[in-house]
Amino acid sequence: MAKQTATAEKGSENTVSLTAAQNKKIAGLGSVSAQIRYLDSEGYSRSEIARALGKRYQHVRNVLITPVTKPRS
Repeated sequence: MAKQTATAEKGSENTVSLTAAQNKKIAGLGSVSAQIRYLDSEGYSRSEIARALGKRYQHVRNVLITPVTKPRS
């Protein structure tokens, strides 16, 4: 079975535009999970977050359904 890949072309309706303030905030966050949670709090859908960060939908979903635990000391 051949592996199928889907790519979004620049300028198509599949791209997500973030504001300059959002890009700055994302750049200051330490992890991809933190970036995903931030964009979720901004009201973006899982698929929009995945497209904006260049991650798979499943990764975004897993981060959002997993409870946040206390950091280890």
